Order: sequence, then C-alpha cells, then structure tokens
Amino acid sequence: MVALKKITIKGIANIGSVVLDLQQITALLATNNYGKSNVLSAIEFGIGFIQQLPEVRQKMMGLESCISVNKFIAGKPFEFEIEGSFDESTEFQYGYSFIWKRYRKTEDGIVDTGGSIINEFLKIKSKIGEKPKFTTLVNRNAPNAAKYMPSQTGRCDKEIAIDDKELVLNKLSNYDDLFYHRHIQDIRNIRIVDADYLSDPVEYFAIKMVVKDEKHKYLSGGQIAAYLYNLKQKDPDAYAILLSAITVLIPTIESIEPIVISANNLKVDDDAPYEFPDQYELVVKEKFNNQQTRFQYLSTGSMKLLYLLTTIIRASREGVQLLLVEELENSIHPSLLRTLLDVIAMFLDDTKLLFTSHSPILVRHLSAPQLYVGLPSSKGEVDFRTIRPSKVNAVLQIAGAGEMAIGEYLFELLQDTESDPSLIDVYFTPKKA
Repeated sequence: MVALKKITIKGIANIGSVVLDLQQITALLATNNYGKSNVLSAIEFGIGFIQQLPEVRQKMMGLESCISVNKFIAGKPFEFEIEGSFDESTEFQYGYSFIWKRYRKTEDGIVDTGGSIINEFLKIKSKIGEKPKFTTLVNRNAPNAAKYMPSQTGRCDKEIAIDDKELVLNKLSNYDDLFYHRHIQDIRNIRIVDADYLSDPVEYFAIKMVVKDEKHKYLSGGQIAAYLYNLKQKDPDAYAILLSAITVLIPTIESIEPIVISANNLKVDDDAPYEFPDQYELVVKEKFNNQQTRFQYLSTGSMKLLYLLTTIIRASREGVQLLLVEELENSIHPSLLRTLLDVIAMFLDDTKLLFTSHSPILVRHLSAPQLYVGLPSSKGEVDFRTIRPSKVNAVLQIAGAGEMAIGEYLFELLQDTESDPSLIDVYFTPKKA
C-alpha cells in the first residue's frame, strides 16, 4: 500500500504555501474562518485532479471557488506535490502545477486565457545501497512537451508530446512495458476520503431503497448498518473491538446490534421501477432502558462517533491512504478526547488521519510534530507551522507554570504574536516556500 508522508499545496483559495509532514494523526489547529477547511479541500482537489479526465481537469482549472482573489496569491499557479513510499525500500516524489483559467476583456470581447498544465515530475528512490538518491523518471517544464525515462539503464530520456490539459502520469499509464508502470498506477489510485460525518449523521442510519434498471442496482445514502452487519459476520474480532470502544466512549450504551430483515420472500414484478432489498438496522440497548431501540434515536453525538469509527475501520481495511475529518472534537466530552485518539490510532493501521480543530483542550493530547498551528498573517493567507523542536520543552514549562494546558497557552501565544510577529520565528518552524 502506498504511504503518504508529505503534501505541499500552493496557489489556491487563501493558501499561498502549506507543507504538511503527515504523522499517523495530524491536526490543523486554528481559529474559525482561518482556512483549515480550505486545506482539506485543496488536498482533495489536488488528488482529484490527477484522477480526472482531461475535459474535467479543464473545468477544474477554472473553478471560481478555488481561484484565489487574495492580492498576494492571485495570478500564481496551483502547485501540488506528494511524497511517500511504495514499500519499505522505495520512496517517491510526484508533483504538478497549472495556470488557472482567466477571462480577459479585450476589444474583441471576452478571451479565455490560461488553464494549462505547465510543470510535472516523478522521482523515485531506492533506499537500498550506500548513497540512495532520487532518480527523475518524468520531467515536464512546458505545457506541451516532456521527457520520461523509458528504461532502467537511464542512459537516454525520451521526449513525449502532451496536451496542456493532460498529465504525463496518466498518458504513461498506458505504457504497460515501463519498468515503473506499477508505481504510476499506485499514484493514480491513491485514495483520500473526506469523512463528512458532521453534516447529517441521521442520513447514514436511515433505511434506504434500491433503484433498479436492467443491469444494476444503485444504493443511495449511507450503508453503516449493512457494513457493520457484514463486519460482524466476516471479522467478529474487529467488530468486538469497535463495540468495546463505543461502550467506553458512550458509557450509557450496553450493546449495539446490526440486524437484517430479509426481503427474499417478497415478490417483485419484472417491470417494477424499484425493489426493496434486505433492510439493515442498528439497535442499541442503553443501561436505563427496558428494551432495545433504533440507533438513530440516540443523540447526534453518538451517531457521529459510530460513523467516525466505522469510517476509520473501513478506510483502513480498504487501503485508503488519508482520511480527512472536520472538527474532530465536536460532540465529544473533553474527558474522552484522549481515549478517542487512542482508539483512532488503534483502528488506523496504515491509513493516516488529518483533522481540523479549534479546541485548545484537544491539543494537550498531541505531540509537537502532530500539530500544525494556524499563525497570524499580514497577507491574509494561511500559515500553518509546527513548534520548533528546541522550543517544545519551553512551551510545556511556561504552560505548566501558568497552570494552563499547552493548547490554551498556544492560543494565548497566538494573541501575543499578533502584536509581536517576531515571536512566530522564535517559537515556530520557518515557513516553507
């Protein structure tokens, strides 16, 4: 499974430059309306751009919601780079950039300009050997021309003609004889999932119907109950761990049971526009109730917790590289945050989690490398940085002397940096260009 280690984003929305070294769990801590969600959206955009068809990419290069109107960022190209490993012995770096589509008023009317890919590269490095170094497999410095390495000898790069809406990576995916063809496919198949469980958790627990055409059945909505039913049948140990975690995080719950109501005996005419499939339900027994009830009758917070943990389990089992979560601390009592993070780490396996937060309480349970703090900017752009390793102990000591959690002190420090910006460079790592 491909492992992501670093993501670089530039030139989108209010993001001038953001570089994230991903830990198993990484947090973006900032105040409201800072740009945390923009970073998550930009990651989805960057990966999605790789996987789309050329005509879709052309539209993406003109999305008004993504094109920056910040006067310090506007006009700069979008740049997206990822670093990671294919296995224990091979690392990679891949990136591209494009010019945003622009509309200019001229004497002849409105002219569409821009919207072209201008740069792309792919490098791999074997960690076997005395002095391993990256080898460039793809190098593109112009919209319509690029070079790639056709053989492992590396003696002569070969030119390849390319459309300015097409990525070299995707074109080379058709070259089955390339010695790095599998690596290209691995990058193109990277999966990033946005766990949007905060929007409407009830949606994921309601009964859904199946719409039928001649060949396919399409399921609408969430399938949490069905997924948990199958998980319990196929991997009872994983289900037992999940149930144990839920009962710890929500002490009033004694048990959760996924059940199925079979539709095998129902008669359905061939010309029926839809048919009801097996119906899956989650029933829960609470300590003070005299009977089981439907899970969706519980609090919104309880539903969010179960959806979050189920999503993490599914992401890990299906090989998702990165899971994105907004405001992880919502609906969780502060006393349970440490337990929640421990449970999440246990379920993640090789999947990594990137979440946003504005909770100073949650921060106390994270180490310095896991935490990216949103700093004040005189240019109105996001600026996420980690605490300098040499300053971690000092921050802990100052926070302890003031009887504050580290998160509370960081928010106080952020207020101080607004009046004295020099403190940013004292306490935080340098901004990466």
